[in-house]
Amino acid sequence: MTTEHTDPVPDLTIPLSTDDAQALGDDVGQLAMLLGTVMRGLAQLRAGQTSTDDLATTITVTTGLLNRLEGARDAAVRQHAAQGGSYGALASSMGVTRATAQSRRDTLLKKDPSEMEKWATGSGS
Repeated sequence: MTTEHTDPVPDLTIPLSTDDAQALGDDVGQLAMLLGTVMRGLAQLRAGQTSTDDLATTITVTTGLLNRLEGARDAAVRQHAAQGGSYGALASSMGVTRATAQSRRDTLLKKDPSEMEKWATGSGS
């Protein structure tokens, strides 16, 4: 007799200090839900078990998460510049050439912060 053994799926733990979680407020739960949904979509893609509704959900939620991540990145780049961070250090962080980092930062600084950038800093919606 062969018995199939399956290990229990571990809960996902996101290491945050109490202070960090409090600073994020309700967004901590919303971000965890978005990440979980994206990971579920990725698992479905890898297993080849997707419907068009599943794919639409993955696309929608991934887009929302990407927008938030881009806002966080842009806010960090803006703060890096405000604190005198060098183009070289920025390039290293971004994994790009110094010229590319300079161009991206200079382009960002010419614009007002986006809604997602304001969200990332807690100053917007």
